[in-house]
Amino acid sequence: MPTVDVRQLRRNPAIEEAPLQGEMMLFNAETSKFFVLNPAMALAWRCCDGAHSLEDISAEMASQFRGVDAAQAANDVAKAVDELYGLGLLLDVT
Repeated sequence: MPTVDVRQLRRNPAIEEAPLQGEMMLFNAETSKFFVLNPAMALAWRCCDGAHSLEDISAEMASQFRGVDAAQAANDVAKAVDELYGLGLLLDVT
């Protein structure tokens, strides 16, 4: 499970995003760093809006990716959210 409550997270408004051939490219102008997200990470990024729970995002992942069951989706989403948060791409809502 993630170390943070995904319902209390939102995308960092300072981050610019652009689709990139099925992936997502993010740019943090404050640090001049680029990030390329694979489709699973991009889905987690898009769903982190303060309204979706970990279960919501996991269900969305399981429905969008063939061969991904609920347990694997929950694990993948938890890792993705922790990584995005650790990189400063997601912020606490409060």
